[in-house]
Amino acid sequence: MSLKRGESYLYFRFHGNYSSPYTNQPYGIFVVIFHLQRDGKLSDEDSKLYDETVGWFEEHLPNPPFYEGGNPIRAVTWFKENNHSKIMIEKLTAFLNIAKNYGVEIIKSVSQEPPGEIVYEDEYQIGVVMAT
Repeated sequence: MSLKRGESYLYFRFHGNYSSPYTNQPYGIFVVIFHLQRDGKLSDEDSKLYDETVGWFEEHLPNPPFYEGGNPIRAVTWFKENNHSKIMIEKLTAFLNIAKNYGVEIIKSVSQEPPGEIVYEDEYQIGVVMAT
């Protein structure tokens, strides 16, 4: 499938209400739920659900190359609203439920324009560098 950079999409990102000192952007839902697991706050059942959900995403959602090098460009990812990303959102329900069960706020930010300079794009998501 050939992607047209800058093609018109609605972009959205699920994130917490606290920011990464590295990117100066709110931590995404994957990191927020990871923090719960890392800090030993998840029940055994929820920890297993976290591991299974992360495993599914590792298998099905492309990992932008900037993450492999420790994200030196300080990019963040946003989903593109399209038929490809619907399954991703369905799978994120597990994380949304975990957050709700532990009283962790998850915010859905939406943008009609790319929310930064696009440095990566695939069928499901864009990686952007935010203006500082």
